[in-house]
Amino acid sequence: MKRFIIFASLAAIGGAHSHSQSMAESDGTLTISPSFVSAFMFRGMRLGGGSFQPAVEYAKGPLSLELWCNFPVSKKVPGVSDPEFDLSADYAISIVPGVFSIKPGITAYTFPGAKKEDEAYKATFEPRVAFEYIFQDLALSATYYYDITMKGPTYEFGAEYSVPFNDHGFEVELSAMAGKFDWTDSTNSSILKTRLKGEYFQAGAAIPYEFSKHSKLTVGWYYMKGMNNYYRTGNSGWLSNDDAVGRGFFTASYSYTF
Repeated sequence: MKRFIIFASLAAIGGAHSHSQSMAESDGTLTISPSFVSAFMFRGMRLGGGSFQPAVEYAKGPLSLELWCNFPVSKKVPGVSDPEFDLSADYAISIVPGVFSIKPGITAYTFPGAKKEDEAYKATFEPRVAFEYIFQDLALSATYYYDITMKGPTYEFGAEYSVPFNDHGFEVELSAMAGKFDWTDSTNSSILKTRLKGEYFQAGAAIPYEFSKHSKLTVGWYYMKGMNNYYRTGNSGWLSNDDAVGRGFFTASYSYTF
């Protein structure tokens, strides 16, 4: 059934960018992050098996720009367009410094190999606004997305908590998120619209290891599950989306900042 979009927020892998990502210095920073995931999950839907997901991010002050890519390696899901190239922009507005911020942004999901005969979009566009609150090692977020191509919102709530193990020189980053979406035009068809809606949650943990102040290796394990995921074309009855599943997956990411 999946013929339309993909992430990141997860981002990033294992669910999007960490709240602990610091503001870029005044002269800006460039970060390169080659990553691998054992299963490609997005909003409770399985979009592939093992995948290579490199990313490049430029940050300067409150502004960040990112190019994120997905290249399937194994167990490709039929009907999913690949490769994928996503362009994102975010701007952080600090309301209470170090505590509360508002972050508007937008992502353009692009699929060069998508075909009209498969009712697949070559690109979708999703503006968003995130509200982030940080209290010591706990970060909470609420994000509203609206896909202007597929015509529908996504609501997502997240939490992250860092557990330090000072005696051993590392920390564990725990995270969880839950969301729901409802897209009224999820396929690229000029005849009948296909509505897709669903709910999802994800939880997991990651362990970062810093080789230096510029380089870091992060490994993690996450579990994501899609629930109440249904679609219907035109006025037909609701059908269950087979791509909505529960999967555990491993992630490994190396990042280097210039």
